[in-house]
Amino acid sequence: MGHCTGGPRMESAKQERKNLLDINPIAKHASGGSWMSKHSKSAMHMGHSPAEMGHDSPAKNTETPAERRARLKKENAAKLARGEANLARLKAEAKANQNKPKEEKKKLSGIEKVARAVKNQLGDNDPRN
Repeated sequence: MGHCTGGPRMESAKQERKNLLDINPIAKHASGGSWMSKHSKSAMHMGHSPAEMGHDSPAKNTETPAERRARLKKENAAKLARGEANLARLKAEAKANQNKPKEEKKKLSGIEKVARAVKNQLGDNDPRN
């Protein structure tokens, strides 16, 4: 005894697709290109030129390698000086704060914590005042 019931059998989705494509082939030119070409938009397609987007033309770059090195060296020296000034300021602040006495916080009991929380919640709306 087999598993065949004698009724019509359903094709798999893969087989059905293959059969349909065999019957109705799609020409390569009909698809209009790849998915990327259909769904991506370049700046030129959107009506913008590189100049409109703030990009300079590489042809306008007339800086020689020596000039570029000199410019970068100057920029880096300025950044380094700012960094050293900030470091000196932070060290001076830390030294000044080191000499200050630290405030000692009083340990609050449970009822004092609740009282402080209630006071903070009521703020200026305390009916006792």
